[in-house]
Amino acid sequence: MRTRTQPSPPLAAQAIGGLAQNAWQRVLAAWWPVVLASLAAALSWWIAHDLLGHPQPFFAPIAAAISLSTSRIERSRRIAQMMIGVLLGIGVGEALAATYGPSTAAVGLIVLVTMTAALAAGFGFFNQGMMFANQAASSAILVVTLHRHGTGGERVLDAAVGGAVAFLLGVALFPAQPLRLLGDAELSVLRTLAVTLQRVAGRIATQAPADDASTLRTGSHIHRQLGALARTQATARASVRIAPRRWRLRGAVAAESSRTAHLELLSNAVLGMVRVAASWVYGGEPIAGEIQAQIASLADTLGRLASAPAPWPAELRADVRTLAEWTTTHYVGAPTDRDAIAGSILRAAADDLAKVIEAEHLQSTATVNGRRWHS
Repeated sequence: MRTRTQPSPPLAAQAIGGLAQNAWQRVLAAWWPVVLASLAAALSWWIAHDLLGHPQPFFAPIAAAISLSTSRIERSRRIAQMMIGVLLGIGVGEALAATYGPSTAAVGLIVLVTMTAALAAGFGFFNQGMMFANQAASSAILVVTLHRHGTGGERVLDAAVGGAVAFLLGVALFPAQPLRLLGDAELSVLRTLAVTLQRVAGRIATQAPADDASTLRTGSHIHRQLGALARTQATARASVRIAPRRWRLRGAVAAESSRTAHLELLSNAVLGMVRVAASWVYGGEPIAGEIQAQIASLADTLGRLASAPAPWPAELRADVRTLAEWTTTHYVGAPTDRDAIAGSILRAAADDLAKVIEAEHLQSTATVNGRRWHS
């Protein structure tokens, strides 16, 4: 009888330690948004309960905490979606609660009506994500299950208090730091591209067999990173439009958003290289050695950029320029389709990276406290 092999204690301890470290890093990354949400919830309850005298102002702290949540990204949108969603839910719940009461069928009917109304009313940024519909439905459920006559106006006021406190703390007094958010998102994309291109270089060097599943996973991961970058750009632009403390950064944020847009082109080039390395569509012959070396060099450069402090040092920018010049001026014979495609993609990637680097250098004089994403 075969016995199942158990992991050794040191390996198990290492795994637990790694999980604990990752958990701690997640807590550290979100500690300030969590503190801010906690303060907003407490302040909302105090205003609604102690100042306004509402006996059960649960909508006030709920609205404040959910609006701010654990993320700095898209606070303004969350606040607007939450506020309108809660008001819609309260309105539908109050209209139907007196007629149907808190029965099983009534709860289902009210959720159906509320979500349908949210879908019909949703437009523009209200239609992004599920916050709007979810808040409308949950608010309607609370109204129905905790229904008391004459509390509709009180609950609307409680929700308004929660939203106002969330806006005051999260947008007006302690807005997101847009340049730092953009910088962090940029480094995250660069790290992903560096790891991806390192794997590409290894696959090309070892002539690994085609792996469509791995290609699809890589593409999905890079697109998720680009989606996060797009949301960060939207947050940064909203912050400098809405938050008075960030108005002075409008020009810097516009320039940074324009510069980081080149990362999408760079990402597409890296995805093209993934396709060339992981498929025999372009032929099965080995890619020329000098192209392989430059792909590995580009991967190394991306990794150094992702770990270097900002603004990037002159020698690192010089390495990028050298790579871009090589891919532009150096003649590479292309006896196979794979060489021609790989060389073309490499030139495009190096050119896109050079534009990111040079734009960063030009904008470095318009920074705050000498650091590109500190504000």
